[in-house]
Amino acid sequence: MTDRSGPDMPLGPADSLKAAAPPDADTRSISETSAPMLDVHAPHESIHTWKSFFIHIATIVIGLLIAIGLEQSVEYIHHRHQLQEARRELLIEVDENLHLIELNIESSRKTSLALDADIAMLRAKQSSNSPVAMKLDYTWHPNDTQDGGWQAAKQSGALSLMPHEELRRYTRVYTVLAAFMDALPAFGARMEVAGAIARRVPDGDLPVREIEELMSATSEAQGRLALLIKLLKYAKSDLEEVRAP
Repeated sequence: MTDRSGPDMPLGPADSLKAAAPPDADTRSISETSAPMLDVHAPHESIHTWKSFFIHIATIVIGLLIAIGLEQSVEYIHHRHQLQEARRELLIEVDENLHLIELNIESSRKTSLALDADIAMLRAKQSSNSPVAMKLDYTWHPNDTQDGGWQAAKQSGALSLMPHEELRRYTRVYTVLAAFMDALPAFGARMEVAGAIARRVPDGDLPVREIEELMSATSEAQGRLALLIKLLKYAKSDLEEVRAP
């Protein structure tokens, strides 16, 4: 019989390789490529003797001491920088407050002279019953002192890093400045009251009751101004002490 099967076709190189490869070669290749790397750990040496035990403990202790030392060194450097920054800000504020105190002392001196003149005119009015010769003056121009640097240093904890004597000087300065700022509104209120009374009669022909009320308000303003001047002098002295090298 005649063999009707077709002639054998020659195999190409690619077909030969594919035929030669095992059926699961592709799968095995992919698996080998995607297989995760082994997580290799250094072998742990067993402790068999007391000497090894103490060496192990000493290594741990030394490591802890080094870590604590490094942490404390970083903290010390941070605190040192924090204190230096606080001192720099406080000295800037001290210079500003010295300038403001000088302005307030000069303004208080002029206000004190004006109040003395007001009292003299009011007394003359009482004795002569004639209109006030000059316009009564109850103007005042205070300058608020600053404490932003001090408050920031308190909130940051930098003040706790200061030497005791340095902290004492700064505390005294800002205590006096706070007392000045607390006393300022009461003085201003008496000045406003006196000015309002004086403006009731623009021509200065004040009735007896108005004169008595105005003299009382003026005298109280003088007393409160005297306290302010004393606080300003204390503040100036303390600021100069802090600023001195």
